[in-house]
Amino acid sequence: MARRSQFRLLVALTIVWALWAGWSLLGRATPYTLRVLDDAGAPIAAASVDINESQVGTSSEEGTIEVEWNRSSTVLEVSAAGHVPKTVTLSERPDEVFEVVLKARILRGRVLDPAGTPVESALVMAGPASGITDAEGKISLRGAEPGTVDVSRPAWIPTSFEWDGGAGESTVEIEPFIARAVHIAGEAAGEDIDRFFEMAHNTELNALMLDLKDETGKVWYNSADPTAAEVDAIQAVYDLSAVAARAEQEDLYLIGRLVVFNDPTAAVAKPAMSVWDSATNQHYQSNGQFFLDPTDPEARAYGLALAQEACSMGLDEVQFDYVRFPDNRTESTTFDGGIELETRTATIIGFLEEAVALLHPMGCAVGADVFGFTTAPGTDDGGIGQNWEQVTAVVDVASPMVYPSHYTSGWYDFETPNDHPGPMVTNAIRDGMARLSRNVVVRPWLQDFGYTPDQVRAQIEVAEEYGLGWMLWNAASNVTVDALQAE
Repeated sequence: MARRSQFRLLVALTIVWALWAGWSLLGRATPYTLRVLDDAGAPIAAASVDINESQVGTSSEEGTIEVEWNRSSTVLEVSAAGHVPKTVTLSERPDEVFEVVLKARILRGRVLDPAGTPVESALVMAGPASGITDAEGKISLRGAEPGTVDVSRPAWIPTSFEWDGGAGESTVEIEPFIARAVHIAGEAAGEDIDRFFEMAHNTELNALMLDLKDETGKVWYNSADPTAAEVDAIQAVYDLSAVAARAEQEDLYLIGRLVVFNDPTAAVAKPAMSVWDSATNQHYQSNGQFFLDPTDPEARAYGLALAQEACSMGLDEVQFDYVRFPDNRTESTTFDGGIELETRTATIIGFLEEAVALLHPMGCAVGADVFGFTTAPGTDDGGIGQNWEQVTAVVDVASPMVYPSHYTSGWYDFETPNDHPGPMVTNAIRDGMARLSRNVVVRPWLQDFGYTPDQVRAQIEVAEEYGLGWMLWNAASNVTVDALQAE
């Protein structure tokens, strides 16, 4: 009897222990994997997971997070920026990976200029989501976050608007920055930069345009570029970072002019980069101009490296001048990549596309100076690779050099175009504006040499009538201040 009682007691204790162990296992916290996806099936990183109103962590780049399970029913609250949050109740532990799908918020918008024209290539940012507007100024941003939406485009005035996260299309207006500037030669910047700041404060100027590298191939700012040092181009007559800081402090837009391929300094020092004359077996030269070969990768890289450096020092815009093939060529003028029409235009556009890809992430606008004749209908690239429609399809700012003195007799029916500054600039701008590839900033170079203040002013007024900014060109920076309106 005693043994039987002991056995029964042992069995009872075993049953009790088993029941206790089972309940313990059921109650013990055991992990399972939760995966957070969007409604397109993509994993969501940094999604926040709350259990019973207590945050337990955030999801990984793969959208997963290890979650502890308790036997009581569990209320999951899953949320992520740019997505509609979701609440899920679990009554039992999932046997496999448990997936929660969050619906992405979508911002649909359209960016227009003040005239109602679509603005292409504007950057729209709504929380973690960002994108670029298409040719119609439209954008659709998945994962957009309600709140302040920022809209910007290089050489335009940034703006923002409030979005409540709802459906429908939001329309926002953005304006181009209307820059009014004068040319500041490198030597002039080194001798008396204060004069130009004072000029800007006393007149209608709201921007400064100074030479980084000019037609001599000299680099006038304090560059550390190894190629510029190798060819002995660095003059360092002014501190670009200091000028940029002062311009920002005084609310002036700063443009850096970079002469790219007309470069006697580098062409002579590094013949492998230069355009070559097979007849003389020497560097190509015409009227004192020596050109780097636009098809040569090293020559292109030199210009882009200087642009990148200058942008990093605080510029608002890098303006590429002489971004072209030489115009006076003989059959003996040779180029590494050839000189056919298609090659010429593809080379110049390719260079500008590289510049945009390089400088936009740094916050700099990309401008290009082109010959004034390119704005006229029926013109090709003039043999230099500059095609108006193609250039304006790439850059942020197109600056035609509409100097009346540069047009030959007969242009726009004028025997002496230089005698008609106002009408000549009117015709050139009218034609250019009618042939734009997209909504782009046009800022012409105007002639500030050989003219009276009234003649300079006549050109300015034409640009103003078209709602455009402008830049006055005088090689030595002898600005006709009397042509400028007082502040």
